[in-house]
Amino acid sequence: MARVDIVMALYNKSKTVLRSIESIRRQTFTDWRLIVVDDGSMDDGPSKVRGLNDTRIELIHQENRGPGAARNTGLFRANAPFVAFLDSDDEWLPGHLADSIAAFESNPDVGIVASMYYEWPHRMDMTGHWVRRGVHPGTKYRLTGNEDPIQADWILSFLHTDTTMIRTERAQRVGGFYAEDRCLLGEDTIFFMRIGIRETILPISPASVIHHREESDLSHYAERPLAPFLYDPKILLNECPDTHRFLMEQVIDHFALRVAHDKARHGLKSQAQDMVQRFPGISRFTDEYSRCQTAITYSRWLVVWVQFKSYFGPRIRSYWGRFSGR
Repeated sequence: MARVDIVMALYNKSKTVLRSIESIRRQTFTDWRLIVVDDGSMDDGPSKVRGLNDTRIELIHQENRGPGAARNTGLFRANAPFVAFLDSDDEWLPGHLADSIAAFESNPDVGIVASMYYEWPHRMDMTGHWVRRGVHPGTKYRLTGNEDPIQADWILSFLHTDTTMIRTERAQRVGGFYAEDRCLLGEDTIFFMRIGIRETILPISPASVIHHREESDLSHYAERPLAPFLYDPKILLNECPDTHRFLMEQVIDHFALRVAHDKARHGLKSQAQDMVQRFPGISRFTDEYSRCQTAITYSRWLVVWVQFKSYFGPRIRSYWGRFSGR
């Protein structure tokens, strides 16, 4: 039995899956098993995995049921003390597993270790982004139900599939990822909110994960579905401990407010207005609510500014970082 089981969901990622797997094989920590779950791929990605002929890699095939179901197949096959997840188009730097295991060994009370990460292709270290939102590497977070909901939202939203290592039994106990109706967006958010509100979370640095965003396209933003709990908050509330239910209600409201603001900034005024109407509790966040309403008012023009920032902002920050020696 390995010390860490790694779960990778695979669906039509022939171009990137070997890059992801090679980042695992380059880890300085070597006591791992990789469980690749082919979720009905229609390309030659599974054949490429099989061709590696690595006894540490187990390939499982299933009919296409969505990323949540694929990850759950791997999660409930895992029997190592710890489980980690890596998407088949992202990468780990060589010290990722070693840093995560060391954090667990030094902190037996921690249930989730989550690494800082880079956004690619602009090589942006996102550590500063999260520190500004109150998520500090080396600080433990255990939600009691009495926290500021804004802070709680940021803590839970920091957890991501590629960056987290979890005690396996605890990940299995909450039932794994949301897998209803072949959910394609938010299945991981639901899982991490369900488990994150129960466990002690430890963010760590340095950044050791590369999220590849090369294929993202602003023109597709309007087609992105909402996370299921924004249609039905009971998906989270019914699985929430009673002591944390009110906090979770407020976290959902703040999450909805962030989504509404983002919709407005992308020119989707009617969708933003609909979100505001469906979640009246967002008005409790006075300052952010005011900024959201302003964004809705000027949504038509804001979309141009967002497109400008999305294109030039990372390039400017990357250039300035090299120029200033950071």
